[in-house]
Amino acid sequence: MRTELDRSGAGHWRAYVSVFKSALSAHLAYAAWIWVSLAATAVGFALTLLIWTFVRGGVAQDPPLFAYLTLAFMANFTLNMGAERYIGERIREGLVATDLLKPVDYVWMSFFQAVTDSVFQGVFTLVIFALAYTQLGRALLPASPLALAQGLCSLGLACVVQFHLSFLFTQLIFYTHNNYGPSVMRLSLHQAFSGVFAPLDLYPGWMGALAAWLPFRHVIYTPCGIWLGRLAGDEAWKALGEQALWALGLMLAGRAIFGAIRRHLTIQGG
Repeated sequence: MRTELDRSGAGHWRAYVSVFKSALSAHLAYAAWIWVSLAATAVGFALTLLIWTFVRGGVAQDPPLFAYLTLAFMANFTLNMGAERYIGERIREGLVATDLLKPVDYVWMSFFQAVTDSVFQGVFTLVIFALAYTQLGRALLPASPLALAQGLCSLGLACVVQFHLSFLFTQLIFYTHNNYGPSVMRLSLHQAFSGVFAPLDLYPGWMGALAAWLPFRHVIYTPCGIWLGRLAGDEAWKALGEQALWALGLMLAGRAIFGAIRRHLTIQGG
């Protein structure tokens, strides 16, 4: 007998909402992991601030730069999804076989589960924003009402880009049977070319040009740059358009590759 989920697209979306709620609730059971992750990220951010303080002479000497670094830290922590971890573990242990039998789209299910990481971690960044505002003031605020709207739209697209980048790299686990290599590879590229440690407009010529051709900048630099006005006018609209195209392209590429893998899937159990 066909179930309601089989018959109704609305039933599918109710299932995705259920996955979202369950995954969000699960964060409360693993709160210690969130605190450890926050502490580790905070240490990296503190070191970044120390380096730039030495180079630029402190917050008072260059508020726009330190505002960018703060927003980049917030965006990086918010968009630090655990998709590679939990999808990779289920692939390695063979549990992905049961996931593929569920009457819902596997990619959408994984996306909604991953978004709960951003929602949960985003709450912490509100506290960070409030604390940073006491030191940076208006330098931390959006450059204009339009920058606010464009920045929020860009942050939503950044979430899509980040997930599908992670999903693409995670699919390498079907061949490597280990999630360490693909995860480290994506993280290394992200740290180098997303703009998390420095605005990309400060990169040397060849490195900035390379970053411009890669999607990682649309996870951190594009939303932060638009929010603060480093990307404005036609440049901001162009960045948003490119970000949307990357989001769509990565989604289609990930689905195409995953479809090909499913046709030749070998499950590794144990």
